[in-house]
Amino acid sequence: MLRAAAYKDTKKWPWKLPSVLAAYRMTVRSTTGVTPNRAMLGREVLLPASLIVAPPEENIPQSGYVQDFQDNLRQACQQVRQAMGSSAKAEKTYFDRRVKRYSFFVGQKVWLYWPKPLVRQKHRKLTRVWTGPWTITTFRSPIVVELKDINSGRK
Repeated sequence: MLRAAAYKDTKKWPWKLPSVLAAYRMTVRSTTGVTPNRAMLGREVLLPASLIVAPPEENIPQSGYVQDFQDNLRQACQQVRQAMGSSAKAEKTYFDRRVKRYSFFVGQKVWLYWPKPLVRQKHRKLTRVWTGPWTITTFRSPIVVELKDINSGRK
């Protein structure tokens, strides 16, 4: 959005930032179904055009305003939760369709993902995170297994 707004004069991008952020915050998100302004503030903010013309005066007592504000926040929160729930279900379905199931058995040789703590290392990208080969000796549960190092024999 910023690249499109500052297309003609790229050096003036800092002056375009407030209007780009305002546009971003006023756009309805597909995941939540509401704008970030509504989700965070419980209401939509006034557009620059509506700031030129004053909004109509409403005689809302302070307690009524506070109650309306709280109701708006609750409604926005509920709307976000519903939209996020349906979005999460769709993402889970999409993930589950593409996940590969692995079945392990006793005696199988495997590699173990064991990243070491990176303390004061210069070449962190080059550290070994996989160790092995290991042999599966027993299953403690469907998830927890006991391994034995083929080279050293340690468990």
